[in-house]
Amino acid sequence: MSTLITRFPVSGSDFPEIWRLTDGKWAACGSLDQFQLDTDVDLVMAIVAPAEANCSWVPLPDLEPRQAEGVAKLRISEQALGPVHVVARHGEDATLCAAISPAAMLCGIDQLTKYGLDPDIVIPFGLVVDDFADYVVRAEYDGLAILRGSGFAVPDEAIFRDLIVGEKPVVEIETEQLRSMLLQASEAPVLNLRAGPFAKKARTIWATEGQRTWIIRLVTALVIATILLAIATLAKYWAATSAENERAIASVQKIDPSIIDINQAEAQLDRALQQKGQAKGRFGALSAGLWRAVQATPNVTARELRYGKDGILIAVLAAPDANSLNKVLIAIQQDGIRVTATPRQDSSGATLVDLTMRMP
Repeated sequence: MSTLITRFPVSGSDFPEIWRLTDGKWAACGSLDQFQLDTDVDLVMAIVAPAEANCSWVPLPDLEPRQAEGVAKLRISEQALGPVHVVARHGEDATLCAAISPAAMLCGIDQLTKYGLDPDIVIPFGLVVDDFADYVVRAEYDGLAILRGSGFAVPDEAIFRDLIVGEKPVVEIETEQLRSMLLQASEAPVLNLRAGPFAKKARTIWATEGQRTWIIRLVTALVIATILLAIATLAKYWAATSAENERAIASVQKIDPSIIDINQAEAQLDRALQQKGQAKGRFGALSAGLWRAVQATPNVTARELRYGKDGILIAVLAAPDANSLNKVLIAIQQDGIRVTATPRQDSSGATLVDLTMRMP
């Protein structure tokens, strides 16, 4: 496991030193502005200066852990001079809180990510160092100096030594001991300021490389199948249209053998309708509606078909039962054609209907 540990920057011109921890071995990587991420890193931890992050221990013995954390956050926010980002964790004796200004958080994260480091853990220096009951610990890291005692973590300044440390002995922590604490903090941080609105955005992996390959293959196959189905459908329609045209031409040639194609037959029909003073296209629409309905209903035939000057198509339909004829009539009416029908029976027992059709 490879871990990078650095100080949390406080400005755009702040370039802290970076250390790499691999299998318990420490290696210096230079300053942030000279750092190049050449290998995979499992974890990045940034240490916040005690002047930037305030650590507090709030005693709330009578509250549940979640309630205590909420109350402690509220108290710290109310006592702050400006807006703060607060993270809390309930303990046995008190609720531990760490507060930092949102501007400082944004500045540090932006500065690190600009050079390829997106920190997983942002922790105050005071919470890295362990506290001891008998004495106060002084620790130093990359220019940061802190005094850590029972219930406090403050910068190593004369005013804090006088007001907080007092007569307690101050013990300088050794480098190896501090490194051990840093390693422990990277593995199990007491608090992590990368929470709430500053939580690290986890990368969402919708599909693996193999799954993406199969998705592309399936989508390609679906597109090809859709195109082939469209071509087959068009071919079916073209074949059906050609067959209908051939049957129509065969019927027309019985009347006028000089007609050789469907366009010529339609032109002859239009001229004949114009000579009779009838609207062009009305016969075609009525006959098409009748033909479509008859073709869609089994056992129904058209025995007679006449078209009058008044634009009314007259037909006689025959079927073994009235139900089949009713289906034809309904289909014609659904096309918006006005219909009148008079049912009767012929001598053979078949059901007939005298049908008139006209456009609305």
